[in-house]
Amino acid sequence: MKARLPIAVLLAASVLGACSDVAATPEETLRTARIETVAAPANLAQREFVGRVEARYTVDLAFQVSGRLAEFAIPEGQMVEEGTLIARLEDQDYERALREARVQMQQARTNLERQQTLHERGIASDAALEDARTAYELRSVALDTMRQNLDYATIEAPFTGLLSRRLADNFTTLSAGQPVARLQDLSELRVAIAVPENLIATLEQPGSYSISARFPFIPNRDFPLEFRELIAEADAASQTYKVMFALPDDLPGNILPGMTVNVRVQLDQDQMPGGDAVRVPVTALASTPDGSFRLWVYDPATSEVEPRVVRTGSVEGNSVLVFEGVSAGEQIVTAGVNALREGMRVRPMSGTGSVASNEATR
Repeated sequence: MKARLPIAVLLAASVLGACSDVAATPEETLRTARIETVAAPANLAQREFVGRVEARYTVDLAFQVSGRLAEFAIPEGQMVEEGTLIARLEDQDYERALREARVQMQQARTNLERQQTLHERGIASDAALEDARTAYELRSVALDTMRQNLDYATIEAPFTGLLSRRLADNFTTLSAGQPVARLQDLSELRVAIAVPENLIATLEQPGSYSISARFPFIPNRDFPLEFRELIAEADAASQTYKVMFALPDDLPGNILPGMTVNVRVQLDQDQMPGGDAVRVPVTALASTPDGSFRLWVYDPATSEVEPRVVRTGSVEGNSVLVFEGVSAGEQIVTAGVNALREGMRVRPMSGTGSVASNEATR
């Protein structure tokens, strides 16, 4: 009887162990993930931007000497011809200084002539004659300076344009270089737009695209634009570049600098950057240790995810353009990507669908 007890105990222990093994292997829990199908961007060849009308030149006019503003001859919003008087300082002090310089100039000339006569007679030394000649030259320079200062007490229009803003009032004491008025050259109106870096090379080739502008208050008319220049320094915040286009000459008279305009760029298919590109949400991107980006691609057959290194383009709104690494029709994880690992099995969240990749590009 004593020999049977250990066997019974072993049998009981084995049964309990088997039961514990079954209980220790629960069904695998799948992480819920937002899964969306990648779709090709709609009409990638057509881009739209919000532009701003600018003058060909905008100059803040200022006096080159200090003084009290005596006259502002032109009201705001008026066109002025080149050479028209715009503003004038009180010039009594400059006129007195000019008269004084003339008197001193005459004295220096008289002294020089006297020294020359004495030198010819052998009375004045060479040094005395040289001193008189130097004093005359200095007085001549001082007279030219006084004449110029008097001229600087007035501002004339350097070109024909619109006096868009008055920056100082009459009787204000101004320092040299302080802006007084803003003059805009309207001989050619231009449109400025902010362009992402992947379009810069294309827009510098006028034959590879067509571009037009439409004003909100003229909804049924498109104005063709012509490339003028590229500001080669990127904006610090948006990392976009400013590109300038010229408006045609036959514009309505009510179009002025500062107005907003809708700009449409139609790219040739052969010149379209990233012809096979897709657009995905920014939240789908995860960074890699080497500084690149990757997406997590979902396999519906196995419910597993795998990382895919991608080459990205510009960020516009909440989406980013992807040129390589993922194709339209594939499914990707678009939320919580930093918690994934290769081969992890996930369960699609209900209500997920296609990536909203056809949003308007601005």
